[in-house]
Amino acid sequence: MIQRISIFGVVGLLAIFFQSAFVLIESIEHPHDTVVSFCKAYYQLDETAKSYVTDQDKKEKIEKFYETQKQKANERGYRDNFLVSYLTKIHTETIEQTNQSAKVHIEAKRAAIIPWLRTRKMYDVDHTFSLVKKDNRWIIADGIGTM
Repeated sequence: MIQRISIFGVVGLLAIFFQSAFVLIESIEHPHDTVVSFCKAYYQLDETAKSYVTDQDKKEKIEKFYETQKQKANERGYRDNFLVSYLTKIHTETIEQTNQSAKVHIEAKRAAIIPWLRTRKMYDVDHTFSLVKKDNRWIIADGIGTM
C-alpha cells in the first residue's frame, strides 16, 4: 500500500516539475515570436505593429501602408478595416542569432478578403527581418521596407 502511494507521489511530483519547466521555457521571448507577432499585426492593420519597431521612419512606413489600405477600402465603399489580411501556414527560420541580434526568415500564406467577389485570395509572404535586443525585448531593426 505504501509503495503504491509513493509511486503515485513521485509521478505526481515529476508531472508538476515538468509542467513548471515547460511553462518557464515557453515564457522566454524568441526572435521568431516577435516576427510572427509583427507580421500578424501588420497585415491585420493593427496599431500594435508599431510597437515592434523603434525607428520613426519604419513607423511612418507602417502608417503609410495603413492609410493606403484604408483609402482603398473607402474608395470601394467599404469600412476602413475591410482590407485586413490573415496569416496562415506560418513557417519561420532563424538564420543567425547572437545574444543581441538575430536574422529571421518568415514564409506564410496571407489570406486577403475580396468583398466584391465574396471570396479570399491567397498571397505568399516571404520576408527576412533583422532584429536587435533592447531592454530584454526583441525589436525589428530591418526588413520592413520590403513588405
